[in-house]
Amino acid sequence: MGIVAFNWAEGGNNQLMLLMNRDNWGNRVISKATWNRNGQILSGQCKDNKGTWFGISKRGRVAFLVNTSLLLDRVKANSGSELYPLHFLEGDMSPQQFAEIVKQHEQHSNERLVYSLIVADMTSNSMVHIRKPEADITFGVHTLSSYEGLDSTESPRDLRLSGLFSQMIVDLGNNPLPPLRDIAGKFMYVTEGGRDAVFLETMDEHPSGKLDMQRYGTTSTTALVVKHTREVMFFERFMDTNGGFDKHDFNFNIE
Repeated sequence: MGIVAFNWAEGGNNQLMLLMNRDNWGNRVISKATWNRNGQILSGQCKDNKGTWFGISKRGRVAFLVNTSLLLDRVKANSGSELYPLHFLEGDMSPQQFAEIVKQHEQHSNERLVYSLIVADMTSNSMVHIRKPEADITFGVHTLSSYEGLDSTESPRDLRLSGLFSQMIVDLGNNPLPPLRDIAGKFMYVTEGGRDAVFLETMDEHPSGKLDMQRYGTTSTTALVVKHTREVMFFERFMDTNGGFDKHDFNFNIE
């Protein structure tokens, strides 16, 4: 699963500001964000299917995904919606063209995937939400989650994050940004609210029935800012192999 809040801005200093929490079962192994072999795409990786939930390229292509397969722990090797972000980041299609290709693929596929995927091209200033209903993203603040999709008006978790993020955007205005780790730390690690908390931290029976009680919760937090000057700021707080959390930052320019 996961949850995202982002501001897609027409004016001001920042073209895109995003905060995202990735949630999964403790038996799944995910890696922190790293550059790919040719140093063009920055993303994390799900070890089981080699896919990702978030990535950005030096060409200004951005993709982020939330899906229900993580809640049910249905992750298969070399398949699943987590491969879509990589396909978009590696390709040359516009967001609208890619959305059409995904639609055609799923019409002829036996996979029944439930997800929300947003793909964007910073250079052409275009962003598309890929899920029924497919939609071009308008400027402004939005949320995204697995079951509720785009801009839920019912989910307590989505509404809580939307309110916190919207107020933060107002408070920041067009002033110089504080460090992204400070922005993410304002509310993305807050566990208040139980199963509706922005940061999930639970122990539950694994859905397979074959494993002991497992942690289900947030394993990474991503903060991203893309400025109109093409400068990119990236921060990630991620769970390490010992169950603790570590942090790292990346700064680069869209080429």
